[in-house]
Amino acid sequence: MREEAEVICPACHESIPLTVDPDKGSKTWVEECCVCDSPMTVRLLVDEDEEYTISVKEVVEAVDDAEDDGILEETKVTCPACWEIIPLTIDLSAGSQTYSEDCSVCCRPMTVRVWVSDDLDEHTVDVEAESD
Repeated sequence: MREEAEVICPACHESIPLTVDPDKGSKTWVEECCVCDSPMTVRLLVDEDEEYTISVKEVVEAVDDAEDDGILEETKVTCPACWEIIPLTIDLSAGSQTYSEDCSVCCRPMTVRVWVSDDLDEHTVDVEAESD
């Protein structure tokens, strides 16, 4: 079940809304602040009692620098709702993962599936519309 949470942006210190889906388990992703556009790493940790915590950290390195390290990768996907091409930043160090993200154009939710090879050399990203 998708839930709305409030987090504090580590760059501008503003309270911002964040949509999470703890039913899909723990995950880590990079998201831009809706106030200052600074990238931040969001980590959702879900325990065995289905309680969850959210931690947010500022991305210190620019995405271009991190790509050289093979950790963050920017990719473009087509939103399954509005068909616009949008950028996604994938944290390859988090491994294969499935998570929910809202389209940056139409704000409709989509399921993002990332497969990452063990050596981080290969990855694929698929998106599909989320059913309500």
